Amino acid sequence: MSDDAVMRAELQRVAAYRELCAGVRRSGRHNAVFAGLMLALAVFVAAEARQVGLVTVYIFGLLALAELLIGLYKWLAPSAEGVLLDAVVLLAFGGWNLARNVLIMQAGGQVQGLSIFIGLFLVWGAVGRFRAYGQLRRLFADRPTHEQIAWFDDLAAEIRRSDPEADPTALDLPTRPHWKAKLLGSTAFLVTVKGDSAVVAGPWDIEIVPQNKSGRRGVRSVLRLYGQEFPAFEIDGASAENYRAWAAANGTETTPF
Repeated sequence: MSDDAVMRAELQRVAAYRELCAGVRRSGRHNAVFAGLMLALAVFVAAEARQVGLVTVYIFGLLALAELLIGLYKWLAPSAEGVLLDAVVLLAFGGWNLARNVLIMQAGGQVQGLSIFIGLFLVWGAVGRFRAYGQLRRLFADRPTHEQIAWFDDLAAEIRRSDPEADPTALDLPTRPHWKAKLLGSTAFLVTVKGDSAVVAGPWDIEIVPQNKSGRRGVRSVLRLYGQEFPAFEIDGASAENYRAWAAANGTETTPF
């Protein structure tokens, strides 16, 4: 591969891990909700099964505290380990639901079918998260640094602020999702206006094809990115000219707008 292709592959790895960390941070809110569920379930179980109610309250209380701490960790320092920690808590929560029913049976009480179902469901979910974490470990064996992710965050913010009318390296592509782009050398950096998705592409990985239909904003066109085609949109004149000039400078042919 050329040096530019190697650089783009490395930058795409940074973009992918950045998007993963953003998803982990957002999921921290779910941990707070789940912690509240644990506490509510502890109170319910303590009232229904007094033989093991006190033990249940203590264990569910500790699990709820752990869930809140995990949510805080995922918010402050998001990483792939957030997926692992979720798996551990799910396994502990589900496993205790199953173990509690065993204790109820030994005490001569009645097994709670709903609790067994919840326990099995959570254990199954934990197994899925353990597998997902294993895949993430393989995909990101060499992880981007905080400095690299911070640099990409700054670049993404700059791209979202860019105006194709004033910046010949900028593109505004209002397809679904709405992309904005920066054309630097032989590399196109694309970020979504909403969310944290980002793509790093070369001249042969991105194509904007006009459909010879004009609208109020500009020529109706289709964006193709790594072979994926996005819904048609109207590209403004400045974005069309910026893209055409960039493609020509990098030796790729474009259909005239």
